[in-house]
Amino acid sequence: MRCPPSVPSSTAGLLAFATIAHGMPHDGIHSDGHHQSLPKFAIITHDADYVRRAARQFSLTGTGFTLVGLPDTQNYSSDYPEQYIAQTNWVALNQDALDIRYVSHYGDLVNDSDQPYQWVNADAAMSVLDASGVPYGVCPGNHDITPSGGQGQPYTPIPYLQNFGPSRFQDREWFGGSSPTGMSSWSFVDAGGITLLQIHLDCDTPVRELAWAQGVLDRHRDVPAMVTTHRYLQDAEDYTGGVPVVASGRYPRSWYLVEDVYHPEGIQSEDFYLWFLRKNPSIFIVTCGHFHEEFRQVSPNVRGLPIHEILADYQDDPNGGDGWMRIMRFDVAAGTIDVDTYSPTLAAVRTAPESDFTLQVDFSAYGLADGVSFRAFQEGIGGYGGTQDTWVNQQAPNTSYGNDGTRTSDDDVANSFFTDWRGQALVRFDGVVGAAGIPEGSEVLEATLVIDIADDIDTPFFNPGFFVHPVIRSWDESSTWNSLGGGLTVGNDLAPSIARFSGDNEPDDDSMRRIDVTATVRGWVDGVPNWGFAILPEIISGNDDGIAIRSSENPNTILRPRLEVTFRPPVVVVPGDLNGDGRVDGLDLGSLLAAWGERGAADLDGDGSVDGADLGILLSNWG
Repeated sequence: MRCPPSVPSSTAGLLAFATIAHGMPHDGIHSDGHHQSLPKFAIITHDADYVRRAARQFSLTGTGFTLVGLPDTQNYSSDYPEQYIAQTNWVALNQDALDIRYVSHYGDLVNDSDQPYQWVNADAAMSVLDASGVPYGVCPGNHDITPSGGQGQPYTPIPYLQNFGPSRFQDREWFGGSSPTGMSSWSFVDAGGITLLQIHLDCDTPVRELAWAQGVLDRHRDVPAMVTTHRYLQDAEDYTGGVPVVASGRYPRSWYLVEDVYHPEGIQSEDFYLWFLRKNPSIFIVTCGHFHEEFRQVSPNVRGLPIHEILADYQDDPNGGDGWMRIMRFDVAAGTIDVDTYSPTLAAVRTAPESDFTLQVDFSAYGLADGVSFRAFQEGIGGYGGTQDTWVNQQAPNTSYGNDGTRTSDDDVANSFFTDWRGQALVRFDGVVGAAGIPEGSEVLEATLVIDIADDIDTPFFNPGFFVHPVIRSWDESSTWNSLGGGLTVGNDLAPSIARFSGDNEPDDDSMRRIDVTATVRGWVDGVPNWGFAILPEIISGNDDGIAIRSSENPNTILRPRLEVTFRPPVVVVPGDLNGDGRVDGLDLGSLLAAWGERGAADLDGDGSVDGADLGILLSNWG
């Protein structure tokens, strides 16, 4: 069924018409209650020698490993279990030939979460991977968390948790852990010379799950990261035969008027990108399912590096999906990921451009250089709880705002032509320097203050800037305009401005501000007292608009103020560590004994000879 070419494309109502006309181009609701097999341009080549050719390519390059993606298996679990078993059997049989290191399931393991037999089928197929020792991860789809994946159905995560929750993986050495709810998880992927981090996230990922995931990424900032979630991209243009109902890509906000989030606390795709994906420079790829199509695009992260965003879902193909799955061959040395789409039941490959392609990835750019460390300070993330923030109000000079969800910076909080009551925002991160933060003596390479604007400048005639000043006096969340002696002034309370940012969101939904505060944090490491930062408005005659900054008390945890620091810790010399690996062990003992009676690096006490005294120093620092 095709959408009429005359249908306009600019309104949510037209989106509703187009999606309903097609029985919903995704796995949520179908007009007749059944999956449709829609024509799609794809070249399919039967290839019984696929594994042999792929293995030969590995032998020629001498490098590489394979990750496998399993898109929505819901129809297999309900009606075609042989397709699902064929997929995981193929992985187990070819684990060695293709050096398969990991399998990622894109969600919707079952079609009806309230039907136990479907979980039995899903368990049987995934147990093949358990038996063969192939590491894998799963994420819940809408069909896994509601009775049958439909809109307005109750949220029912228990069957998913019972079958694919943390208890299934907790004894696996590659399993990193799960979120407190058990609905998201992470794993290390041992990729032979490189370690990758894989995170699987709950459907329409709630903020609490993202806060947990942010802590995982912060702890492992040195490791390139992959993210899998069920619903993120759509390919409406291909699905509707080129009719531009909406542009393909992340689900537009208008789409949620027709197909709302399935999780009661879920967020939209665009927010998932803006609030989470782009903020994390270690994420290089995002994979998803949910929408029957193939699609890929590239979006930038905060450092301008590409995030490869890839959709694959074959649920509307014959036989529940015909067994199509993604074979991703990584070559870290060459900086490539070759992606194939293969079906073990058809012994065939798809060779259309959206099925067979190569990604360019400079893996080293997504990690950290050797010897470089990272710390992030954000209230409620990774166990940190040391943020102090407030704002002081000239119009209400004795009022404290330490418990508010936002902090105001404004050249006239009264919005009056007859007054100029100032609002000044303050933020501080305690414990930045020390045992739990940046070690004293570290070399700070970069420090960034990240804030989120809950309310930006709305006045069409003005776009005032806002100035960031290091604070040089004490304050706390109970401080007021009067307790600070009539607000904050440069020279007495504040150092000169170190940065300026725009008060207007450009584009409108980009509320993040990233401010370079490297020099200030270097001063803290060198012993300058840390009293945080003040954000003051630019004073423009006639402008009465200001900004509201999300605070450490804001309900949206991942948009609270954040300080990111990369640094080189001081080199600690351990007497007896002769090979410089940070430990005193048998290797160092061997070096000392080999130099016995001579001079050199093994002369730990500097008496001109390697002897028993040096051996005593080494043994006292053993381990």
